[in-house]
Amino acid sequence: LDNAIKYLDPQRPGHIEVSAEETADTDLFRVVDNGRGIAEDDMDKVFAPFRRAGAQDVPGEGMGLAFVKALLRRLGGRIECQSQLGVGTTFSFTLPKIR
Repeated sequence: LDNAIKYLDPQRPGHIEVSAEETADTDLFRVVDNGRGIAEDDMDKVFAPFRRAGAQDVPGEGMGLAFVKALLRRLGGRIECQSQLGVGTTFSFTLPKIR
């Protein structure tokens, strides 16, 4: 959510949608925004530590999503990103059900 807010496109009203879906084994969460989006050439940087995609005009170290990915993996989950430059980004992540 923090990144969705930080990277909104100032040229249009921001929209962020958060949803959750329950499956038999996991809980799936999605954060969808209409922010700047991420260029295809920068997608490899999204989860890499100390790497940042796009214009470097927002404070940060490039650790946020790397930490999220590591934490989710440790908890048995996963995260993925789909994005289109100038359109927006969707982050989807899962966590296993606690039994």
